[in-house]
Amino acid sequence: MLSLSAQAQSYGQSGEQPPIIYITENVYEQPDIIAVFNNTHTGYFRDPKAPRFIFIDQKGRWGLGVGGYVQTKAEYDFGGIVDNVDFLPSSISTGGQASSRYQMDASTSLIFLKLVGRSNVLGDFTVYTAGTWRGAGNTFKLHNAYMQFKYATIGYNTGNFMDAAAVPFTLDYAGPCGMVFYRTVQAAFNYGFDWGLSMGVAFEAPDVEGTNNEFVTVGKQRMPNIPIYLRYSWADNSHVRVSGIMRDLSYDDHINNKNRQKLAWGAQATTLMTFGNFQFRGQYCIGEGIGSLFNDISNVGVDIVPNPHNAGRMAMLLTDGWYAGVQYNFTSRLFASATYSQTVVHSKHGYGGANPDAYKRGQYVVANVCYNLTPNIQLGAEYLHGWRTDFDSDTNNANRVNLSAQFNF
Repeated sequence: MLSLSAQAQSYGQSGEQPPIIYITENVYEQPDIIAVFNNTHTGYFRDPKAPRFIFIDQKGRWGLGVGGYVQTKAEYDFGGIVDNVDFLPSSISTGGQASSRYQMDASTSLIFLKLVGRSNVLGDFTVYTAGTWRGAGNTFKLHNAYMQFKYATIGYNTGNFMDAAAVPFTLDYAGPCGMVFYRTVQAAFNYGFDWGLSMGVAFEAPDVEGTNNEFVTVGKQRMPNIPIYLRYSWADNSHVRVSGIMRDLSYDDHINNKNRQKLAWGAQATTLMTFGNFQFRGQYCIGEGIGSLFNDISNVGVDIVPNPHNAGRMAMLLTDGWYAGVQYNFTSRLFASATYSQTVVHSKHGYGGANPDAYKRGQYVVANVCYNLTPNIQLGAEYLHGWRTDFDSDTNNANRVNLSAQFNF
């Protein structure tokens, strides 16, 4: 067993790193396995970089990393409650319930396996699987299961329409309400040019969240979602990215006994900019039939809804969402961040008038401070405030304080 100093996991802020533990025998030639772990990182702050424990094969060409983290949060809601372990404005109670609540959660704890290696044909090769305990009854829930090589990613991973590297830090697991975030099975292809430009296209499994009634129901989907993006990076932690997505939404018209389709679309711009110890992250996204790709309304059923003025037909709703977040790193161990976000569902064909108590707008404000007590232990405190406004202008709000302790291994 050999212990060397190298970069390990980092969540939100890099600081002192624990040693990497190599478990191997007779290493005849040793490529920089740690570099492969870090070079294949998604950029999403919750995804681990190099784990603490790495098993290396006898020739030193492949490394199997085992790691994760245990996180426990204490959450206190006041002045209104969010009926969810995550702070989703769409889940803010609309009255008739208690105005405060205390709860604790450890389901976001994560464990992963990551196999990396280098091949003359495939380049840096990765096989990665990870999950948390966010399934029903705190059962294991798969978050990633993919293989990645050369220009391709195949398997289950975060979607390609989203910009994982531009996601702002929050202790709240869901994050900003207007943020595009989803996971899906995919075949993605990416290519990077020498001058900081990269591009990608993917074919993703469709998952449509619509609202049914006796006349119409969301049908079996026939086409994959197709996201594309173009990204320009001028430094390691600074880039701009534009992306688009096309979706084909199928639904069943029970009045005329027909299957019908709608062409959905989305357009998005994101950025991450670093100036010394200061970072800015931003996103704006708009589209029709893409509500399920936004954090706050992914389960509200607004991709496609019944047309109130035409029984047997469905309509896509225009939705838009954005966030702006800042982070300042005071020291290698201490940092703070703040983000504002908003999501809006726009009425069409009289949807708002026919559904006055349906979700129209969500707003989300978060501020936090985190301290890396040791290379393995992170402590954090966070305040959140959210609003939910319905089409009848009824507005409810809630506040939450999060305290978090996380141990990385």
